Amino acid sequence: MTELPILYFHADDYGMTAHGDALIRDCQTHGCLNSVSIVPNGSLEEAVAALRPSGLKLAVHLNLVEGKALSPAAEIPLLVRPDGSFCNSFTGLLRLSLTPRRRAFAAQLYRELERQLLAYAALFPAGTPLRIDSHQHTHMIPLVFRTLLHILADHHLPVEHLRIPAEPLSPFVGCPRLWGSYSAVNAVKQAVLNGCWLLDRPAFRRSGIPTALFCGILFSGHMDADRVRAVLPQYLRLAQKRGQPVELLFHPGGVEPGGPFFDPQKTDFHPFYLSEGRAVEAHALHTLSRKEVEHLGR
Repeated sequence: MTELPILYFHADDYGMTAHGDALIRDCQTHGCLNSVSIVPNGSLEEAVAALRPSGLKLAVHLNLVEGKALSPAAEIPLLVRPDGSFCNSFTGLLRLSLTPRRRAFAAQLYRELERQLLAYAALFPAGTPLRIDSHQHTHMIPLVFRTLLHILADHHLPVEHLRIPAEPLSPFVGCPRLWGSYSAVNAVKQAVLNGCWLLDRPAFRRSGIPTALFCGILFSGHMDADRVRAVLPQYLRLAQKRGQPVELLFHPGGVEPGGPFFDPQKTDFHPFYLSEGRAVEAHALHTLSRKEVEHLGR
């Protein structure tokens, strides 16, 4: 039997809240979770210390949209409020990147992303290859993407994985029974990210940084075990053909009703953390098993 590609069952948003972190850890203890992203502007040191002995693959979850920045507010006024908390969404960052202020914006991006990357890298032995993704996939915005690559080159930071959340279409085309189940919002997100990827791709290819086939946009909020089972065989075949791993993104961590939010000011984000989809995706990680995945890949 042909060896299966490496599969990363991945959870974002570690280090935001104690409740969410406990839910994520439970998906490793009692499920198939084997990869986690940590926000650098949350409980970073505690998160790395807690997770390093676990055997999980760890990534830095670059964050430009939620919580407090690591840079002083006076240095990055286009990114934060006077209190230092981030003031933009993905759309706001994209809009800034297209305005006459884009040069100042790029300089401020550099300062904040540099601090986040170096703060994370400092918690590992020198030369440890990084795994990188971002909150709400903001690193895919072309100006943010180019800035990130400049920082990596300037500091000679080795990278073993950079998420490219541009889903291949063929696995979804091959599952006609799911065609009517995709939400319009997720379809728009996928279109925007694929559009960004077209602009990012030349610089990414020149960088030589590895990535994986990605799944998690069209199913976002609805990443249940049945949907994963439906598309995974096609993903595995495509990954074998391309010689790449597969990254399946879940968001099992949430906020308990009445509990604290990571950023109380970003009230438009709060329904996402309270969504029932969080429990659905946690259940999927508890349900899927390596044995079942191997069977699907045959």
